[in-house]
Amino acid sequence: MDANHSYDWFLRQPNKPISVKPCRNKYVDRTQVKTGDQTDPAAVASTVASLLQRHLIPSDKILYECEAKHIEARTNTQISLHTHPLMDKPSGTIISYPVRISSKGEPLLVANYISHIAAEDDAVTRKLIATHIYNVHDKTPDKPAFLLKKDVGRCAGLRPLIPFTTTLFYIAERPKPMNTRNAATLVQVYKDNWHLIQDAIDRLDGLVVTIDIGSIQTRVKAGILFVYALMYRGTTIAVYFIEDALMLYEQVADHGGKTLRLLAIALATPSIASVQAATPSIANVPNTPPMDSIIYDGFCQCLAKIIKQNADYKMLLVDGIGANQMICKSLIEDKQMMRLTTTTGAYYFVNWAYRNVWESEKVFILV
Repeated sequence: MDANHSYDWFLRQPNKPISVKPCRNKYVDRTQVKTGDQTDPAAVASTVASLLQRHLIPSDKILYECEAKHIEARTNTQISLHTHPLMDKPSGTIISYPVRISSKGEPLLVANYISHIAAEDDAVTRKLIATHIYNVHDKTPDKPAFLLKKDVGRCAGLRPLIPFTTTLFYIAERPKPMNTRNAATLVQVYKDNWHLIQDAIDRLDGLVVTIDIGSIQTRVKAGILFVYALMYRGTTIAVYFIEDALMLYEQVADHGGKTLRLLAIALATPSIASVQAATPSIANVPNTPPMDSIIYDGFCQCLAKIIKQNADYKMLLVDGIGANQMICKSLIEDKQMMRLTTTTGAYYFVNWAYRNVWESEKVFILV
């Protein structure tokens, strides 16, 4: 695989494709793995959803409640299906779609983000990854890079782009926001105020990885992504992106339920101190709590609004990336929340050379 191996990454020219043409290794099997060109998209979405339900999460205690409509809500996707020669039904699938990546405010590239990989065994998984990358690279040579997220553990022999942790919380009862509403108000982003998202993302610094605004709108309208903006006198302080993780925990430390995931928070400026400086009028409000408390309270308001519509949400996943780390710290200190487990993971570039490993707090990822 054209990846940043731990033994040769320093020999590559940074910010360049590792291979100009697709790398065809022994796992590339274009006979058994077909990419795109589906004649019946609805049937493909149904097949993919069924494969993800059976194979995405290797645990009997966690159900992945994906449906065809959730696959259709992910726009601009490239889907590969693996089928054994002597079988009629596919035995594995992989999905990717384009994401825009910028570094320190400057556009870097458009890459293909590999969002789901599900197969009946490791041999099929290897074929799916290798062949999908080969086929998509062949179809879209202007997008040679791929971004891969490993939720739990590390890819042996590869140098990570962004290491991170994910913490699972049980929400014992509906979160009770503090009395900070005189300082800031929460607005749901929907229909007529999409510009709040783009404005917030455009102000971000560090490494920024995002889907386009059209994809965000599609997911919001499908009910799998919730977006809220925290406002003060017309100024956006933060934008929260929370998704339905489509995961049902049946039993984790005697707790379970449907799951939300905090994907990302776009702060008005890169740090809490600079947020405070950018909105000094907040500090003049009598008895106003610290800015990080206001940001956390806004998040609790988001949870309360979502849970009010669906009380089955009992679990919360928080990826420790960017401003999410501040929320994770506050969640651990909050007696209304219960931390259950913490795992480590990482993002990796495939077919794109890089030298630096990004610190997770300096990254914004919305994929």
